[in-house]
Amino acid sequence: DKLSICGVRSFSHTERVVVKIYSPLTLIVGQNGAGKTTIIECLKYATTGEFPPGTKSGAMSAFIHDPKVAGEREVKASIALKFTDVRGNNICVTRRMQTTQLQSRLQSKTVESTVQKEHDGEKASISSRCADIDREMVSLLGVSKAVLSNVIFCHQEDSSWPLSDGKVLKTKFDEIFAATRYIKALESIRKFRKEQDAALRELNTGLKYLREHK
Repeated sequence: DKLSICGVRSFSHTERVVVKIYSPLTLIVGQNGAGKTTIIECLKYATTGEFPPGTKSGAMSAFIHDPKVAGEREVKASIALKFTDVRGNNICVTRRMQTTQLQSRLQSKTVESTVQKEHDGEKASISSRCADIDREMVSLLGVSKAVLSNVIFCHQEDSSWPLSDGKVLKTKFDEIFAATRYIKALESIRKFRKEQDAALRELNTGLKYLREHK
């Protein structure tokens, strides 16, 4: 329903910007550098916990508002997303980060993330200190992380993945359609059936013996 951004990329760290998300369609229009892509990046981070391309492997500071631009030693950033889950409950997920200007480099880290649920007027909160927020979001949204990352909130720099080489493409489709899990499930069913058939044959053999020697 709503996306709140504070201290991310060019968005100010001193005030929150709230983006209203409309159904069935929301158009995001703005000049270059206005923050259109950042909104999609924030949606992806809120739902999957994944940073945009170029901000991984310790480069998280590129995603947070620059302390030098802010004129401060430390900048705290947050992204909050309000939505209705698959069960009709009101949910608010909040993810927090911070970056600190050291003498010669920037030091960035994620801070506690929370998921707040509201059901029948009662509120309950889950923290990243005691739960896997990424897995919780998959359950609440009813959509796999692979679909969120590669389809719904696919970054423009990664949008050409359907043109990747065969091995990469197969891996992507396996993740999206959960093909590996499906194959493993079939294998488990076949194994269980084989074990049950063997157990049934033993029982029938025992029953035949008892009938013959009663």
